Amino acid sequence: MKLRVRRLRRRAGPVNLLPVDVTDPPSVRTVVRGMLGAATSLAGLALVVVSIAAEHIEWRLGALVLALWGAWSFFDSLFGWVVEPLGELVGSALTGGSFPGDKPITIEDETAMLEHLVAADPPPPPHRVVLAGIRLAEIYRTHEHDAAKAEAVIARLISRYPDAPELKYVRPA
Repeated sequence: MKLRVRRLRRRAGPVNLLPVDVTDPPSVRTVVRGMLGAATSLAGLALVVVSIAAEHIEWRLGALVLALWGAWSFFDSLFGWVVEPLGELVGSALTGGSFPGDKPITIEDETAMLEHLVAADPPPPPHRVVLAGIRLAEIYRTHEHDAAKAEAVIARLISRYPDAPELKYVRPA
């Protein structure tokens, strides 16, 4: 006869700790909020200690606490509503990404853009065409599962740019 043990609580699973990437520096907004928050906390603590010791409220210290708190709120709003959205907009414009609020670039969009770049007349600089063609062949091979189409793109690149150093690694001779 086998006895079954009823557990009131299930066994605990693995512990999930959030990894902290120490190589990723905090944003400017986080640094400014941290500094102003620490200064506000210290000034508030000083206000309490001095007010208790002096048996009256130090209004200058209270004004400092309120000014620091106001600066914290102002800079947080400034970074949140102006600087970060503007940075995202400029960053997307410079890197060719999607603009905030736009739909993200799909693989079909990227394929169409790369096909247009490879077939452009007049062609862009050879290095750019070769890299675009290699990425296009990779998309054909991995996403469309069409090895023949990928091989045709590589063959066309090799015939147009036989001395391109990037093509040595695509199809070793």
